[in-house]
Amino acid sequence: MEKRGTAILPLHYGHPPEYLYRRMVKLGGIICDLISEKFGTETLLEKMSDPFWFHSLSLAIGFDWNSSGTTTATLSALKEYYSPGKGDISIIGGKGSKMGNVRDELKNAELNGFIDDSQLPRIYSTSKKVARIDQNLLQDSYNLYLQFIILDARNRWSIIQQGLNSESRLARRYHWSWEIKNDFLNDGRSGLSGFYNNNNTLDLSSSLSENNRKGMLEVARENPQKFYFTFAKKGQITIDSFSESGTNRHKILNMDYRIDWNKMRELYEYQPSDFQSIMDFKGVGKSTLRALSYLAEVIYGESPSYEDPVKYSFALGGKDGVPKPVNTHDYDLAIEFYNEVLSGTPEKKAVMDKLSRSLSKYSAFKTGAT
Repeated sequence: MEKRGTAILPLHYGHPPEYLYRRMVKLGGIICDLISEKFGTETLLEKMSDPFWFHSLSLAIGFDWNSSGTTTATLSALKEYYSPGKGDISIIGGKGSKMGNVRDELKNAELNGFIDDSQLPRIYSTSKKVARIDQNLLQDSYNLYLQFIILDARNRWSIIQQGLNSESRLARRYHWSWEIKNDFLNDGRSGLSGFYNNNNTLDLSSSLSENNRKGMLEVARENPQKFYFTFAKKGQITIDSFSESGTNRHKILNMDYRIDWNKMRELYEYQPSDFQSIMDFKGVGKSTLRALSYLAEVIYGESPSYEDPVKYSFALGGKDGVPKPVNTHDYDLAIEFYNEVLSGTPEKKAVMDKLSRSLSKYSAFKTGAT
């Protein structure tokens, strides 16, 4: 999908004013209900996994024009609207410590009969997997602090995560869909919204890193003592060495401080069967994965991807008076009108037909159809 506009998403703290948040709960939920009723929950989940559409929804309910809190406020409002047992979808997860409640919330959804108990382990495992990928495999300087899972009763899902960079005070949002066109480890995201491309992003979740990942597996199976005496203490030159202005200036990687040699020993004793086993191994984080990747690059000559996969940037408007202050009177009229549409008033067919035509045009534009 092509880029469609730009916006910086600075970190904002605090909460939306109560008068606005209460209306966001109502209008956001009604809009989602309309889409679900007309097109089904499958389409609604597809839209949620599209960063452009999600930002458009935030704009429609008037939260903010450029805030990192857009994601939290919009999804929290929808989660409240779709409280347990209400509506065609269920939303779990949240920000910070609430990310740790995913297993319990999934269990509650299963107890309420919303999802099949046989699917609970799979969905939970998927949520953990995409969190590890965006936190550890995509090393773009953004640390995850938010995860929401949107589910329907047929065990389809959309996962939205967000990371922050405390130095630049910016945020990025990561979108995943049950309809993964590739596999999780090969460009599996449905979208990633942000502003700046980072020049030194290690992306082990890219298909371009597949051979490097194979090398990492081979390294993890080798006795780390061999690598320690070969590379530690020396500050060896990496494969991606470079010259500058005719001089011999090189990138130097000091393995002595970059590698947790005790963790390497644990991996060796574990003898991982595939890359997923490395990714899931307890205590293996960014630094160990990056060191393994460098070792695989040096030893086997297989470079990972250093291309930042950020593809989307967007602009919003609302809470802070940009592009205009929230008009609560108009907001309440909109809620009342769409409530009537959802309830089946005479205007319902005309509005739903117009919504259908608009979404059809959007889908054609997104895919490049005419």
